[in-house]
Amino acid sequence: MSYDDDKRELLKLKQGIITESETIKEEPPAADKAHYEVKGFGKKISNFFYLYKWHVIIIAFFAAVAIFLIYTTVTKERGDLRVLLFAEDSDVSSSLYYKNYDFELALEKYTPDFDENGYTHVETFYINLSEEQDPNYYAMNQTKIFSEVNLGVAQIFIGDRSSLSLIIGEQDEGTAYEDLSALYPDDPNVVDKYYYHVKGSSFEKAAMYIDTCPDDLYIVVKNSEFDGYRGYNDEMAENHRRALEVFDNIVKDLAAVPEETQK
Repeated sequence: MSYDDDKRELLKLKQGIITESETIKEEPPAADKAHYEVKGFGKKISNFFYLYKWHVIIIAFFAAVAIFLIYTTVTKERGDLRVLLFAEDSDVSSSLYYKNYDFELALEKYTPDFDENGYTHVETFYINLSEEQDPNYYAMNQTKIFSEVNLGVAQIFIGDRSSLSLIIGEQDEGTAYEDLSALYPDDPNVVDKYYYHVKGSSFEKAAMYIDTCPDDLYIVVKNSEFDGYRGYNDEMAENHRRALEVFDNIVKDLAAVPEETQK
């Protein structure tokens, strides 16, 4: 039957002239249609991935990212020591920024393998406190330094006098920093009891800072009585013990570990 015949037959059905057509059959209800069933476990899996492959790819991607982040967080080993570097003076601050890696290597020379993992690593954390930067960044970095101080991981600070005084706020230097004059009464680099002058010290040489080291640069060791702790605990006590041992090696210029164990 031709297309025109089908068209005429369909028109008769719509007008009610005929109630049933021999040539045009109605589509059976969906429930009466034969249900397509995929048989076999392998074919079912293949069909599932064919239908939902993009959903599976997206879910797998985010799952892999989540697993990676969790793994790196759990397995990441903290350094044997953490040291903060900061200065308000713009020249000193920029100098610390460019010498960050040299400071790290110099400090590793004096740091034992405290965690006994086969190598020594010191985390040097530079924070820009220069007042010449954007006020918003300055406020943000101030918050960052106070947060770091309160965490208690870093117990050795290196910076200019104004910034080292800034972070202790209104409290007395004696409760903020270790009295180095009591520990090393004859050391000429100890200034005003609490400050160890970097210029002219063995640490200046270890950090390859000779001729470029700013005069206004000091090392201090945080006192265990420093206010702002979330609660002095065993971890902070261990960090403090490590800081004192490393600083003692700096003052006495004692290499703690061979260079091949530094990382």
